[in-house]
Amino acid sequence: MHSSRASGIPAGSTSASRAFWRSNGELRKRLEKLEERERRRDILAGDEAVYRFYDERIPAEVFDVRSFESWWREVLQATPKLLVMREGDLVDDQDRADQSEFPTRWTQGDQVLGLAYRFEPGAEDDGVSVVIPLALLAQVEDRGFDWQVPGLRAELITGLLRALPKAIRRHVVPAADWAEKFGEALDGEGPETHGGLPSRTLKEALARLIQPLANQLVSASEFEDDRVPAHLRMNFRAVDERGRTAGSGRDLTVLQQQLSDRARSSVARSIAAPPRQRGATQASASVAAASARGPIEQDGLTAWTFGDLPEVLDTRVAGGVVRGYPAIVDQGKTASVRVESTADAAATATRDGVLRLVLLAVPSPSSYVQQHLTSQEKLALAASPYSSAAALIEDCRAAVARAVIERTEPGGVIRTQAGFERVRDAVSAVLVDELFACVSLVARILTTSREVERGIKGQNSLALLGPLNDIRTQLSGLLHSGFVSAAGVERLGHYPRYLTGMLERLKTLSSEPGKDRARMTEFERISKAFEDAGGTIPLPTGASSALVETRWLLEEYRISVFAQRLGTAQPVSPQRILKVLAGS
Repeated sequence: MHSSRASGIPAGSTSASRAFWRSNGELRKRLEKLEERERRRDILAGDEAVYRFYDERIPAEVFDVRSFESWWREVLQATPKLLVMREGDLVDDQDRADQSEFPTRWTQGDQVLGLAYRFEPGAEDDGVSVVIPLALLAQVEDRGFDWQVPGLRAELITGLLRALPKAIRRHVVPAADWAEKFGEALDGEGPETHGGLPSRTLKEALARLIQPLANQLVSASEFEDDRVPAHLRMNFRAVDERGRTAGSGRDLTVLQQQLSDRARSSVARSIAAPPRQRGATQASASVAAASARGPIEQDGLTAWTFGDLPEVLDTRVAGGVVRGYPAIVDQGKTASVRVESTADAAATATRDGVLRLVLLAVPSPSSYVQQHLTSQEKLALAASPYSSAAALIEDCRAAVARAVIERTEPGGVIRTQAGFERVRDAVSAVLVDELFACVSLVARILTTSREVERGIKGQNSLALLGPLNDIRTQLSGLLHSGFVSAAGVERLGHYPRYLTGMLERLKTLSSEPGKDRARMTEFERISKAFEDAGGTIPLPTGASSALVETRWLLEEYRISVFAQRLGTAQPVSPQRILKVLAGS
């Protein structure tokens, strides 16, 4: 082998030599990526194969750059591809996986996402990364990715089987053999045959297969994730319009939460940009209509001056369909029109935005109501957790307006000017009377809360410290700044019963401390499940409907445990509460 000839090849001194040199370099890079995908280092041949390739084709009299250029000009016309390598020239091992085993694209519905591979154990992105444009991030569902790409699925199943508790694991050893059997049984159930959205998770599918073997109930929760090698869990990398990494991680939901603001802005930019600037064809008539009106997003609105809002706008960006959801957003003293990245976010924002525009459109009777309160009501409101009685009445006004809006338009998500005018007029017609009723109810609630506080102070036994602190916690969770609008007018109607329940409990506390302690233990068990699911009291804005429902079920459960004779507003039990929580 004449290695001097191979090493003397110029790295492209002429356009002709640059062509084969560049082609061979690109082939080598493709094969290096193949090694990353298949997590192997034995596919690409070494330098000896490269020397051998050139030595077999270049004559002995070629030994430097000048002689090479002279020779190459002579043979170029007759054999232009003489020095262009093919895959077989650089591949040591022909026993490679099918390309479909390690795809470069991941399809989910009408979204097509790129896949990047890295074979570097210990690296944060070791394994497979789904590359998601920021504009698509919120629309990607956290489904199907747990199945991994087909080429890694057998290894993943093996890892999951080894992550089972011993009592179950002993039925599926050796794990690698069972992984092969289960992989065959699950053929056709993965995301690649269901548009990226399989009907069940891989763990659920495996549990169903393992259950008859173990002769016991096996659930998806039996698999211990922290015992599965990290590279077998899909990584997610969000990228901006220039391809720069905006964030990454192995938990898609967490990444979506971390980048929600940037994702929303990216969606808005994609929707607002005219199609010719995006280099894409017009995606829908709604986009055209929006472009004709001018910018979609608007600030500083004090009235509904923007016509009807479409439910969704869409366009194509980076191989996927970017959907933007126009919303009316409450900005405090004004409202804005914004494009949100999800339908849920748009609906939540629009409820508050419509309320703000209604409050701006309907004259406030708050001062009139405050002037016509009884002395007792004024006294009760003065001792509220709000900064002032006026602030409390304003919160009551917002709660009343929201109740009327949702009574008139269930859900409160209004997108047409006609719909807005309808709820505005409905609020205007009843606001004074219903605000008086709401403020009067709140005054009674605050008066009763003072009785509860006096009842707590009247207990002086250290043995009752735990129950008394529990009652204080319950009271502060019900009555805090903003509690009227947070609870809503309908829920506010149950407050007197909740407070009476506290008084009932205080009456029997000193005579039946043992019973109260047992009841408290029963309640705390369910309350902890609520906390473990992410619940806090009071709940933050935007909490899931399951947490909101559970929060009020806990109040009803307190009644059933500590003041049963008062009755509950709905059936309540630990089982019912846990079932609702399961949906959070």
